[in-house]
Amino acid sequence: ELPVLEALMDVEYLVSPDLFMLEPAEPRFRLQIRGSPASLAGALYADYEGVSLLAGRNSPEGQFAIPDPQDVLRYMGRNMDAELRALARLAEAGMEGDRGDQLSHIVGGREVLNFLGGGIPVLRRMGWRIELAGRVSSFMEEAEFAAPVVQIEEAGQDWFEVGFHYENRDGQSISEAQIRRALRRGDAYLEAAGRTILLDADAIEAMTDVFQDCASEDGSTSGRFRLSNVHSAYVRASLDALDGVDVEATPDWRSRAEEQNRMHPLQPVPIGKRLDKILRSYQKEGVHWLRFIEKNGFGGILADEMGLGKTLQTLTWLHLERHLAEAQGKPALIVCPTSLVGNWAEEARRFVPDMSVLEIAGTGRHSLWSEIENADMVITSYALLRRDVKQYLEHTFSALVLDEAQHIKNRSTQNAVAAKKIKAHHRLVLTGTPVENSVADLWSIMDFLMPRYLGTHQDFRVNYEQPIAAGGAFGEEAQKKIRRKLRPFLLRRLKKEVAKDLPPRIDRVAYCTLSADQQAVYKELLTHSRRQVSDLVKRQGFNRSRMEILTTLLRLRQVCCHLDLLKLEGVKSEAPSDKLNLFFELVDEALDAGHRILVFSQFTTMLGILRAEMKKRDLRYCYLDGSTKDRMKVVHEFNTERSIPVFLISLKAGGTGLNLTGADMVIHFDPWWNPAVENQATDRAHRIGQKRTVYNVKLITRNAVEEKVLAMQRKKQSIISATLATDQQVLEKLSWEDVRELLEME
Repeated sequence: ELPVLEALMDVEYLVSPDLFMLEPAEPRFRLQIRGSPASLAGALYADYEGVSLLAGRNSPEGQFAIPDPQDVLRYMGRNMDAELRALARLAEAGMEGDRGDQLSHIVGGREVLNFLGGGIPVLRRMGWRIELAGRVSSFMEEAEFAAPVVQIEEAGQDWFEVGFHYENRDGQSISEAQIRRALRRGDAYLEAAGRTILLDADAIEAMTDVFQDCASEDGSTSGRFRLSNVHSAYVRASLDALDGVDVEATPDWRSRAEEQNRMHPLQPVPIGKRLDKILRSYQKEGVHWLRFIEKNGFGGILADEMGLGKTLQTLTWLHLERHLAEAQGKPALIVCPTSLVGNWAEEARRFVPDMSVLEIAGTGRHSLWSEIENADMVITSYALLRRDVKQYLEHTFSALVLDEAQHIKNRSTQNAVAAKKIKAHHRLVLTGTPVENSVADLWSIMDFLMPRYLGTHQDFRVNYEQPIAAGGAFGEEAQKKIRRKLRPFLLRRLKKEVAKDLPPRIDRVAYCTLSADQQAVYKELLTHSRRQVSDLVKRQGFNRSRMEILTTLLRLRQVCCHLDLLKLEGVKSEAPSDKLNLFFELVDEALDAGHRILVFSQFTTMLGILRAEMKKRDLRYCYLDGSTKDRMKVVHEFNTERSIPVFLISLKAGGTGLNLTGADMVIHFDPWWNPAVENQATDRAHRIGQKRTVYNVKLITRNAVEEKVLAMQRKKQSIISATLATDQQVLEKLSWEDVRELLEME
């Protein structure tokens, strides 16, 4: 019975109050309107799964917690911010008030008609339920609305034509000039032949804005205009969002627009038996999408959440024969951060080994220019592209892929200017951040992919950036509009959406290279270490030399992380290490996607360097090492303060015994000899109470002892068993041959 009791106590410890989450629910709004065509009164309610509250009014009934049926640790509470936003939106429609039961009355025939014609349709499109009582109810049942009728016809291979007119519910035509005059007066109704006709002013203006936004030239007859097929999906989605707009279009046009908006499964692409076994179902769908936008001549943003395999999907797509005959046989160019050049090359050799890969990096790169045309894939960095752009302008590439889109988000940077000069038949951008929410960054990215699709930069600022920054109804509409414009060319999947295809934990090794300073010190130290260890073993034997060997290997590992970890004269460098750059690239991407991160290092000095960098970047963090006095206070702060995104932890001090399920990403800055110890540290987040997929990253320096340790772990898994915990114990299991391999001794 005792083991059972201990197990129950352990569960009680693991499921602590810190794990429970109370988050704001999304209420459904219900507007009660009563009165007549001369005067209206109203009340606004927020409904929460059986609890109905007057919006914005404090009451005891608002103190509730609704359990999430999908998560036993998650509860939903009242969302007062959403209620206040709804009241503000209602005020814009003409009915003001700080509480749902204190709304101003709408008095006067003109004011009532404007609210009925212009206000209520907008609120209904927002999902509000409108309940009418009194004489206004029968008035609305009999009221006439001016219904826009849009006619869309094919006009050639790359164009379509649009025209529109207005009808009443009996199919009788209504003068567009009359409607325009009413709208210019600020009215949402007009009087014609003794009848009152209500105008959905918001829908009419939105429809007109869509066409003005896209039209490039006049159509075949007066009053019609011509649009490029690139706008088909945006026009279709925009008109679908406007209830009351009747669309008359050919089946082919509808089918093309639906395909662009991914309303139906895309045509599968044969990717070969080997890759077919490797790719998950959602990754295959990503490849199908990449092929679809290529065939249609579009640019694209693959914005899957970090850890879902954007690199693999891109390599699989590049492995296909290009759709355009003129692109076939030409190399693809991949541009990425410096720290990821080696990783791209490694992934290419792993997944598409029959493609020839040319890495253009380092001081010897100038001898490689003549080899570009003979390669299938060329990989370089943003930093080098800026310097070498003239060399690349001599070539036309089959595809140009930019990894980490934030590197061109500023249109005036050298990165953006250089990338936009490159000639390529197709362009693709990869990012793990939700770019559809980063409005200020979008124009430059889309200008790289499809110039002029979002208009001029000034137009974009006026139509999107400034309204969204200002908020309110115009900001909300601008956000919806930009999302509709982006949807055909942006594919983003979240882990929670494809969870059935994912393991509960995703492991990844992220590679970097030694900087020039690090490489010089590493080679010098390696040469010295070989000689020292060889002499030592000759004098006193291998077994008696183990501690000195451990110290030697430890110093080599320190060089892989940062020069400041070594107390050697003259080796301190002001330039950040490549591993530090890679680390913060991962952190930036993770934070943009809403992740919280545990960072483990064996070296407390390295944690200190990371802490100093976090302060420079103004990032909040928690910190724990062996000198931390109140460990549980720090743990509690991280678990409860969700605005703190990073926890820096010493592997020895915090690798066991802590419950940190507030994080869903773990970064091991430096590798431990024994992977079982790393797994124990990762399990601080990957444990009971964790409902999200945990993303586990190990940072490894190439062509150094770290890479050899990783290879040794994989090769000698039976030797490095789960019972081992320290470097010394691991070394007791290593042979002299193992040490010679780690030190690259002949």
